[in-house]
Amino acid sequence: MNYRVLFIISTFILVIGFGGLFMLPNAEDSVPQSETAAASTETAKQPEVATKVITTATLNRDLSKGTLIQAEDYTLSELTVPETSPLLSSDLKSLLETATVPTLQGFVATENIKAGSLLQPELLITPDDPRFILFSINPHQEVAYRVYIQSAEQYILDSVRSGDSVSVFSQQTDLAHRERDQGSLVKLADNLTVLQVKTFTAEENKDSSEQKKDFLGYISLKVDAAMLKAFYSLDKQAKLIVLPTDAAAKAINHRGMFIRQLRGKNNAN
Repeated sequence: MNYRVLFIISTFILVIGFGGLFMLPNAEDSVPQSETAAASTETAKQPEVATKVITTATLNRDLSKGTLIQAEDYTLSELTVPETSPLLSSDLKSLLETATVPTLQGFVATENIKAGSLLQPELLITPDDPRFILFSINPHQEVAYRVYIQSAEQYILDSVRSGDSVSVFSQQTDLAHRERDQGSLVKLADNLTVLQVKTFTAEENKDSSEQKKDFLGYISLKVDAAMLKAFYSLDKQAKLIVLPTDAAAKAINHRGMFIRQLRGKNNAN
């Protein structure tokens, strides 16, 4: 009787043991499933963040309202930021892409801005903006004076841009020596700020008056009342010549021309 009981118990234990072996999960299958589940969970927790490349400008010095920005006034940086970043409000990429030259030189600040600040697009006005002149001058003391450029002076349109400084001369025929093909350059002003540089399109030339069809474009200069008076007091035959300030000194060596000071001219008259 005892042997029979032991036999039954032993058989029962063996059956349970073999059954357990067959019912165990495959270790090779379980590992990848666990890793996949963990990876899926992590992906759900950390969704991919969309990013955007932006261009910012940090001021190197304080700017006051109405200041024409120069190249040394700011430092450009290109950053990759999330599309939810607050830095997107300081992105100047589209503004620079639409500019004739990819620079902020010649733009005008519409508010006082502290050094170290990021420039905001809404605080900048481009030279092509209709409001540009009003923000660039003191209407009680200054005006934007246009000097029209002919083909012989095309170098001005090619080499000068908003924010640059130029010198202005008056070119007149020397009445005492008409037989000589010689002109007199009278320096009128140094370091006048260029506000705008405009080159006429073919369509604009077509629609312009006969008097202006010989001009390629113009530059607008910031001048005060005294300088404006000097311009209008010139002889009708006088012609204004504009040179970049750093190149104006070289004009004294140009063949067929000589420089006289304005005071000397007035004394001669």
